[in-house]
Amino acid sequence: MLKQMFTVTPAHETIDPYKILYNIGMLMDLPTGNYVRGQKGENILNGGFGALVAIVGRPNFFKSTIEHFMTLSAASRIAASGYAPYINTYDTEMNIHLSRLLYMSQKFPEFAGQDIIESGIWKITDSTKHLGNEWYKVLRDWLRNEKIKNKKNYVIDTPFVDKKGAVIKTIFPTFSEVDSLTKFITSDVDEISTKNEIGDSGGNMVFARAGLGKARLLMELPAICNAAGHYTIVTSHVGDMNMMGMQPHQQPQKKLQHMRTGEKIKGAPDDFFFLTNSLWQATSSTLLLNAARTGPEFPRTRDQQEDSTTDLNKVTLKLLRNKSGPSGYTMDLLVSQTEGVLTSLSEFYFIKENDRFGLEGNNTNYHLALLPEVNIQRTTVRELLDTNEKLRRAVKMTADLLQIKQLYTQLPFEIPDLKLLREKLDQEYGWDTLLNTRDYWTFNQYEHPVPFLSAMDLLEMYHGLYKPWWFKKKEK
Repeated sequence: MLKQMFTVTPAHETIDPYKILYNIGMLMDLPTGNYVRGQKGENILNGGFGALVAIVGRPNFFKSTIEHFMTLSAASRIAASGYAPYINTYDTEMNIHLSRLLYMSQKFPEFAGQDIIESGIWKITDSTKHLGNEWYKVLRDWLRNEKIKNKKNYVIDTPFVDKKGAVIKTIFPTFSEVDSLTKFITSDVDEISTKNEIGDSGGNMVFARAGLGKARLLMELPAICNAAGHYTIVTSHVGDMNMMGMQPHQQPQKKLQHMRTGEKIKGAPDDFFFLTNSLWQATSSTLLLNAARTGPEFPRTRDQQEDSTTDLNKVTLKLLRNKSGPSGYTMDLLVSQTEGVLTSLSEFYFIKENDRFGLEGNNTNYHLALLPEVNIQRTTVRELLDTNEKLRRAVKMTADLLQIKQLYTQLPFEIPDLKLLREKLDQEYGWDTLLNTRDYWTFNQYEHPVPFLSAMDLLEMYHGLYKPWWFKKKEK
């Protein structure tokens, strides 16, 4: 132990031990987070939605759809605690339809049956109402004058604790979306464009001025977002670099290690590459068809095997930048043109494509090791996931355990065969009891009607290192 030399040091305030991230599921929490201990010893995954998140990609790669689902998912976990979140979407491309967003929101049980747009929980605006600097000023002033100035009115306990066991508090979160940063235009840029016709030399400064406005936005967002408990996600377009003037043997310099050579993020200043907490790129989008290419690989029902051949898409995402874990992680999301992101089906596809982890049976009929009583086929799995809550939970557990196996290579214990895990925990706890749980954290962590149980908790329970605080053994 080192002896202290200085008895007096500068009176700086120290930061909290964790930057609070909000779970979103969709296979995105484990790659962007870490497990930390909760108040009652549980393993909470502090991952998912950070203060500044970005998703980039080429046109028609479902960037906006994934963005909206990420925001709605994080907001729904907050709503699960009984408090209404606030979401603001700024549409710079002016192509959002409110009915489409409302339909997406109904996929989340916490929002089902209510109009969160009409009620003001989700407010959508675009460039016809506010130019970029005007939109940001309204948001910034509200964050400063309401959330930060009246911070004591919005502070709420989290289930996280510091090293001394004290409960970590945070400001109740709010969310913004910018879709897209590429088309983010400020009033000075609009004025230059208005005064000059296309081709006029006076308009040559348009792109430089646009870049300055975006640079200032990105420079200010991290500080004010972290201070106000505000979480922002932006989209941006990917295009090809200009190779003119380069020698045949020359390779263009990449801004990010895991981005493809020759690609660039359009209209994004340099701050974009290092200020984002997590930066996802949609690297490809393809139809996911059956072997005969007569319909989707996973039809909505067995009777719809050859319907809607263009509905089901596989979008490959790569984590280009990640402040909370390794960069370069790649995964697939399954996205329906009509239904949006299919979270549980994406998790199922993930385990199936990774050596059928946790799946037993043959190529036609199979089942999960964690739920052997439910028989699955390619043509029935989508409908089963829509209707069977236990199956959804078992798929999520399996996907989380697979990601732990991929990402946590230095665990102090082994990840057992999932059949053995289920059998052992079934004897001690009852497997149905463990399936009737949730894996995401909430502000009412210990009062929520559905008890909390993470995949890391399951592993520690198997190895005798943890017992859920909420479990009460039934008397015989």
